[in-house]
Amino acid sequence: MINGTETIVFGAELHYFRIPKEDWLDRVRQVKEAGVNMVSTYVPWIFHEYEEGAIDLTGETRAERDFQSFLQLLADEGMYCLVRPGPYVMAEIVDHGVPTWFIDHYPEALAYTEKGDGHPTRVVSYMHPAFLEKVERWYHSVCSVIEPFQIKHGGPVIMFQLDNEEGMFHWVTNEGDYNEVTKQQFEQYLKEKDNQIDAPFAYMREHPGDQQAEVIKKEYYLFMREHYKVYLEHLKMLAHEEGISVPFIINIHGFHTIDFLKRGTRYPIGAAQLIEAAKLENTLVAGDYYIGNIEFDNYVDIVLANSFTKAIQSPDQPLFSAEFQGGSASDKPRLQPSTFDLTTRLCFANGMNAVNYYMFVGGENYENIGLNGRRHEWQAPLSASGEKKPHFQVIQHLGRMYRTYEKPLSNAKQRTQTCFAFYPDYYMTEYSNLFSSPLIETFQSELDLNIYNGVAKGLRVNRIVFDSLNIQDNRKINVEEVPTLWMFSMKWMDSHVQQKLIDYLEDGGQLILFPSIPTKDLNNDECTLLRDYIGVELNGRRKGFVTVGDIDSVQTKYMETFEVTEGAFAWSEDENKDVAAFEKRLGKGRLLMFGIGMELNFHHQYDVIRELAERAGVISEFIVDEELDVSIREVTAESYFVFLHNLDEVEKVTPVRRHNQLLFEGTAVTVPPKSGLMLPVNIPLTEDLTVTSATAEVFNVDQSREGISVEVKLKQSKELLIFETFKYKPVEAFGVKVERISEGRFTVHLPRSLEKEITIDFVKSN
Repeated sequence: MINGTETIVFGAELHYFRIPKEDWLDRVRQVKEAGVNMVSTYVPWIFHEYEEGAIDLTGETRAERDFQSFLQLLADEGMYCLVRPGPYVMAEIVDHGVPTWFIDHYPEALAYTEKGDGHPTRVVSYMHPAFLEKVERWYHSVCSVIEPFQIKHGGPVIMFQLDNEEGMFHWVTNEGDYNEVTKQQFEQYLKEKDNQIDAPFAYMREHPGDQQAEVIKKEYYLFMREHYKVYLEHLKMLAHEEGISVPFIINIHGFHTIDFLKRGTRYPIGAAQLIEAAKLENTLVAGDYYIGNIEFDNYVDIVLANSFTKAIQSPDQPLFSAEFQGGSASDKPRLQPSTFDLTTRLCFANGMNAVNYYMFVGGENYENIGLNGRRHEWQAPLSASGEKKPHFQVIQHLGRMYRTYEKPLSNAKQRTQTCFAFYPDYYMTEYSNLFSSPLIETFQSELDLNIYNGVAKGLRVNRIVFDSLNIQDNRKINVEEVPTLWMFSMKWMDSHVQQKLIDYLEDGGQLILFPSIPTKDLNNDECTLLRDYIGVELNGRRKGFVTVGDIDSVQTKYMETFEVTEGAFAWSEDENKDVAAFEKRLGKGRLLMFGIGMELNFHHQYDVIRELAERAGVISEFIVDEELDVSIREVTAESYFVFLHNLDEVEKVTPVRRHNQLLFEGTAVTVPPKSGLMLPVNIPLTEDLTVTSATAEVFNVDQSREGISVEVKLKQSKELLIFETFKYKPVEAFGVKVERISEGRFTVHLPRSLEKEITIDFVKSN
């Protein structure tokens, strides 16, 4: 909501400090062509305080430092702005935006490794007094420029990002912060929790494998979560003191490269690191999404990133990506236009209402601030010279379409069939030492196998749409809101989480637990609450093939086997016929224990997940003849958007059934290769014109005294749109055939055309 109005925030990262000042206006106007209504920019401390004590934000020393004039330009052009003044900005800038003079002159403020060496990334210790002193001066200067440009004064600034990707440097290097100041803060943290271990870091080094060392290590992870929160809270306080009152942003890192594709399997690490910071008031959580080229093999990573982000953020917050892949720092891998199309569509299907493409405009690094040299092209939709790349048109269409449906889309909620538990402590894997490394590797490989390449993927491929809940929060699970819950479990699970699952079953929930029943807590102490409640003997883990229901010869990575006499529905394929899955009534609820660790490498394995879901009463709303990703965003039960995504390089044609009822008047819908559709059902375009059904995407509506013009993107061999209006009537024209159904209802046929777009004109009825 901006000034009381539902608004789709469609943003573009444009770095004024990388573009000649004389080109600023041209680039901003080019960005506006793409349906963009917000410009996001870092404000790099290193560039503006070029030497200690000398800060230029008005262009006195260089025109491109005139941040103040840039904000005025955005105001003049009617654009919103997300400001990102650091102190860390990363942004492929030397020392990640913190002035090199600070790192060189104040080495005592840098983070150190566990061995006492300088941190390999030269990252500072966030809460070191010397650093905070200089940050306070920087915030005083930069916020004095930003404050009068806030939206409450009629300016463009609607959001303010606090720092950037906190904890990312620690994750990518597997090294925490062992600066003396941080170590003292950790020791104080332990004392406040009645843990009186003296010299905890020395204890961990001297007692690898010791139980107490494991407890300390876990406490350090939890401390660092609080540490990030305290740091961001301090920055927020500094901004408040300078008059900043717009919502604040923190952003989550975590996508990583695997050859041609990137994966999001590490994204929850960032979410777990910032889970405490997400509780800050008036602060939005935003994801950084860099999926590389999107394919069938990695698209579920985007779905899970959306789901887990929503699980830790405020329920009142829209889903937002502050850095949504708009390109790539290098030209490898080469990103295809279809990637930008599908990733954006997937996120909006999952409920996203705000997105910011990073980067949107290429540029140049002045005064040697660039990590990669002078050029900063980023495969951006607009090159440094202003040339439009192929994905500019892709993003432009989406931006115009989302803005056309701004109010109904803003109010439309993703419709889900089930819920997936997010367990943040399973992702405390960002630091490692000799003791913890094997455990960390076990956690990550199990998570990848069973969630990203297993059950979660199987659900979505079967068109079963899920959201997530944070299993660690203090709220009891509401069975009416969450009738079915999928819980990934290893043999480690803390007692309060085990008890929460027991309470859920007692209250009548259906729990699908996979693939293990926990017997220890995360400190590796015995904890058998859940096993004792279930009342089952565990026969151990082994490899082999299983039969699940009627599906035989199912290859597994492993199976957990159980001693049960009733409710079995999966068995090992050997003479023992050991039970690998069973169901059992517990309390008012029901447990489905699926003890099969299975990567989905074969098509029949997706059938296993579908049948498991059906056993729990979870069934897709949709029937289609082709393999498509299908989901809904609902305004009301009768008014909604249908999202169809084709991840393959072949055209797919199918009728679409929802609840076994044909949509779109039974017309078969064509979804082009590596693309998607967002199709409206009973969605108003204006107060007097509603599109009740359409196989085509409306991307612009112009209303005048004379009538209404509706612009449509053509993707089918023939398009069918049904409109309801009692004030207007559609005009038949070349390529536009009109049929009156009844009073106020019209069918518009758009036969095959060489045109990619067409306009339907409506004139006032007599």
